[in-house]
Amino acid sequence: MTAAASHRCGVVSLLGRPNAGKSTLSNALLGEKVSIVASRAQTTRSRILGVLTRPDAQILFFDTPGVHRGQTRFNLAMTESALRAAEDADVRLLLFECGAAWDTPEERLAALPAPVFLVRTKRDLGEPSLVPDPARFAAIFEVSAKTGAGLPELVDALVARLPEGPPHYPDDYLTDRPQRWLAAEQIREVCFEALREELPYAIAVEVEEWRETAADLRIRANLLVEKDSQKGIAVGRGGAMLKQIGSEARARLAAALGKPVHLNLWVKVDPNWSKRPARLRDLGYL
Repeated sequence: MTAAASHRCGVVSLLGRPNAGKSTLSNALLGEKVSIVASRAQTTRSRILGVLTRPDAQILFFDTPGVHRGQTRFNLAMTESALRAAEDADVRLLLFECGAAWDTPEERLAALPAPVFLVRTKRDLGEPSLVPDPARFAAIFEVSAKTGAGLPELVDALVARLPEGPPHYPDDYLTDRPQRWLAAEQIREVCFEALREELPYAIAVEVEEWRETAADLRIRANLLVEKDSQKGIAVGRGGAMLKQIGSEARARLAAALGKPVHLNLWVKVDPNWSKRPARLRDLGYL
C-alpha cells in the first residue's frame, strides 16, 4: 500500500453561533492553544487555521467567528468569514451547545451542503437539547472539550470522511497565523477578561514592534479603542487597568513562548476601526 493511498487530508470547518464552544473545541482537538477563549460571546473575529497531523491523516481545522443576527458591518464581515470557511470545507461541524435552544443560526448552518456533522458541545455542563430533523446530519456527536469525552471518536469519523491525499503541511506545522498576530490575540483575550460591559468588543490589538532574541522578546503594542471615553476605561485610574492587563498578558506570553517577555502597552483612539474594511484587513480580521 502506498503512502498516498493510505493517507487522508482535508478541511474541516467549525461553525456555530457565538459561544458555542468552537475555539475551545479547536484547541482541545489540536492539543495546543491557537484560538483565544473567553466566557463572553464573539471572541473569535476571523478564520483561524489549526493543523492536526497524525500518521494516517492531516486535518485542517478552521475555527470561525460565530454566526448570528448582528447587522453591523463588523458582524456581517465575521459571519461572511464563517460561511466562506464552510464553502471550502470537506466536512462541516455544526456546534450546538447542550442546553441551548435551536434557532435561526442553527437552521442556516444545517442547510449547508453535506456532509454536516452535528456536534453537541459542553456535554459536561448539561443534557443535550432537542434537534429538529436529526436525520439530515451525516453524524451526531456529543463531546466535552473540557474532559475530552467524545473527541477521539469525532476525529476518527472526520478522517474517514476526508479525501485521500498527502499532507499539505509539515508534521510540526500548527497554524498559518504569524506569532505577532497570535501574541496580539493573547493580549486581547486578557482585555476580554479584565474589562467590563461592551468595551472588549470595541478593542483591537495591534503589535507595532517585535524584537526577539534567543534570550527574550520585546513587544510594543497598542490597544485600539474607538472613543476617548473608552480609552479612559482601558487605562484605568492612575493607569491601574492598563498595568493589570499588561502584567497578565506578559505572564501568558512568556509561558507560551518559553522566554521572558517585555511588554509595553499603550491605549490609542482609532475612531471607527471596526467599520473600516481596510483597517480590519490590517488587523488580520478579514
